[in-house]
Amino acid sequence: MTLKPGMHETSLSINDNKIRKSFFQSMENAKKDLKKEHIDGAFAMLNCRRNENAAWFHNYKIPKACFLPMEFLHCLLSDDLAYKKEKVKGKKIFNDLFKDTVRGKVYPEKTWGEDVDVVYGITLGKKSNVWIGMEIHLKKKRITVYDCFQKESNSIDIPQVKKLAVLISNLLVESSGDEVDKVKMIPFEIEQAQGLPKTKHPFNCGIFLVKILECQSLKIGDMTKINDDNALELRRTLSCEIFNQFVDESFGK
Repeated sequence: MTLKPGMHETSLSINDNKIRKSFFQSMENAKKDLKKEHIDGAFAMLNCRRNENAAWFHNYKIPKACFLPMEFLHCLLSDDLAYKKEKVKGKKIFNDLFKDTVRGKVYPEKTWGEDVDVVYGITLGKKSNVWIGMEIHLKKKRITVYDCFQKESNSIDIPQVKKLAVLISNLLVESSGDEVDKVKMIPFEIEQAQGLPKTKHPFNCGIFLVKILECQSLKIGDMTKINDDNALELRRTLSCEIFNQFVDESFGK
């Protein structure tokens, strides 16, 4: 993280991405959904908290988890067509960046199945055109889908998740150094989370999912404060949390 004061505004950096005042202003726009950079910032903050307070998470037996950058699931889905065309057994299918993520060589620098048992991510539903959340449980080989927009069918984006269930299963095999065998491949199971807070407004899906996944990762069952009436306050609180996490200690001195 770096802090760079300028003549007109102060910028800070999250994962080498420069963040300016407009980042926080747009996050607090109550009629616009969170952008991918906002969700990335929130996830970076949650990853940092786990790294900085590892003993606390261990002592309270919080499941080992990390939050994926937004581009991961989006780009992995983009590889679906190439995966379907690949028929040569033993040939590498996945880009090295995907495998390096699984092996913990790149951000968030957590080895799947060793450093973390669960990974969380958000991607855009191609059918619903709203954010959908996912909890990928590595040991149980299960993907739990989080859909918080009450006007959409609960199953509208499931075909998209089914593609990820196949891709992630094979990505883990190839990342371990083994050959992918499509015939014997068993995709991750898929289930839909029940009893979630629901929003009437598509522009609240982002903030709802960030807070829902945070609660789920911490095993917090009470999500009653995640509601449309409280959405703006949730945005403002998240904005302050991200700023406080990444602002340089010398700020204001």
